[in-house]
Amino acid sequence: MSKRLKHSLDAHAETEAERRQSRQRTGTPDRDDVARATLHAVLRLLHTRPDLDAPQKLRRYMVSLLGKALFNKDEAERVIADMIVRADHDREEWIYGRAFRVWRDGGCQGPRPERTDDLKGKVQSIPRRPNGTMPWTNTAPRPPGSKRRSTSPDDLG
Repeated sequence: MSKRLKHSLDAHAETEAERRQSRQRTGTPDRDDVARATLHAVLRLLHTRPDLDAPQKLRRYMVSLLGKALFNKDEAERVIADMIVRADHDREEWIYGRAFRVWRDGGCQGPRPERTDDLKGKVQSIPRRPNGTMPWTNTAPRPPGSKRRSTSPDDLG
């Protein structure tokens, strides 16, 4: 790598680090945080108000965009349906993760944030499909005695 290119990459990394620190100080959300909040709002609306036309149009548009990006539209529908099932859990995990990072980056001042109302733990509290599978899988649960040595949250029983 040439010295000029290395210097350019180092300068870019320093600039990005300064921007990140500035956002942390001011509490400014980045594009990913805004996109995640928007995603959760849309998924919650699709879950609570499936009768509204606007969220359904948005869902059809998302599937259409994924189809144009050469994804399987049926699989896109399945993934979106799974995201709707997991929306509340994922929102809680995102907010907890954000609160923990703010606490950690702020020098661990005050009490450590904890997950609320999660007596089963992170994985066990994830909502399941009616057939017992985890929302991100597209297969049936493993039968008891499968090749896996340790049990999985997807296993029945």
